[in-house]
Amino acid sequence: MGVTTDLPLVSVIIPAYNAERFIEQTLASVCHQTYPNLEIIIVDDGSRDRTVEILRQWERNDSRVQLITQANAGVAAARNLAISYSQSR
Repeated sequence: MGVTTDLPLVSVIIPAYNAERFIEQTLASVCHQTYPNLEIIIVDDGSRDRTVEILRQWERNDSRVQLITQANAGVAAARNLAISYSQSR
């Protein structure tokens, strides 16, 4: 679903830890925004529930979604890692 546009690329960064209850709703909300030029970077911070499984499905189905996994290091480390992957400037 990649979109080429003259609008600036916006990076949506989502740190996630054991978020299986809410991650679908979160991604659905972000993916249904009307702004067309988004990249959605999710860092799973060592979840022990089904969060990664759910996110992999989203990543397969929407080219804007990028999943990064890391051992549990906290929300700040997850955000910083996502920023390092961001293509927006």
